[in-house]
Amino acid sequence: MSWRQIIPGVYEVALEPEVDNKATQEWVESLIKLSNIPPWTATTKRFSKWLHQAGQEAWWGSVSQYGSGDYTHPFLTLLGQTGLGKTHLALGIGWEWIGRGKTVLYYHVVDLLNALRDGYRHPGEADYSHIITFAKNCTLLILDDLGVQKETEWADEQLDFIIDFRYERYKPLVVTTNLALDKLTPRIADRLWEGTLVHLKGQSFRGKAKKEA
Repeated sequence: MSWRQIIPGVYEVALEPEVDNKATQEWVESLIKLSNIPPWTATTKRFSKWLHQAGQEAWWGSVSQYGSGDYTHPFLTLLGQTGLGKTHLALGIGWEWIGRGKTVLYYHVVDLLNALRDGYRHPGEADYSHIITFAKNCTLLILDDLGVQKETEWADEQLDFIIDFRYERYKPLVVTTNLALDKLTPRIADRLWEGTLVHLKGQSFRGKAKKEA
């Protein structure tokens, strides 16, 4: 078992077949706690639970390859209207990476900004520096619903700081957004344009489920 320090006190392990099952499970459980991914999604937001529809073949390969750690660019952006499964795919990627012993951090963008704001005002165990340092240095960062946040100079600065840090160091980032990239902050949009863009189209899964009900 080989270990690598990501940030002070946070380590990443390369899992190997001969690793003791109990030790592996304990490590995975610690990764899940660090990730901020809702634990219940471990059984619902997986690639194996994805409902394939016609027309998805063009981009499914890029998403599934990214889940296995095989990518041509470390930035992956999932675009499309609500209800098309962007979060499902993003979390599916996160679970795949956790399963390989990688450090993952997931945040809805509004929640991330709130956590940074609270951590700045009330320093403690989850203070500003801890959150933003992990967001910059974890192996995979997932930012959900970019663009729904209230645009302020402070919010733009925080997101730009994190995204640019990862861009400059070629560190993996998955972004979901309901907006066209030209509606995002120009500097952030420019970074995302260089990565892989997946446009999800079709009928909302939630809307379809309501009609069938």
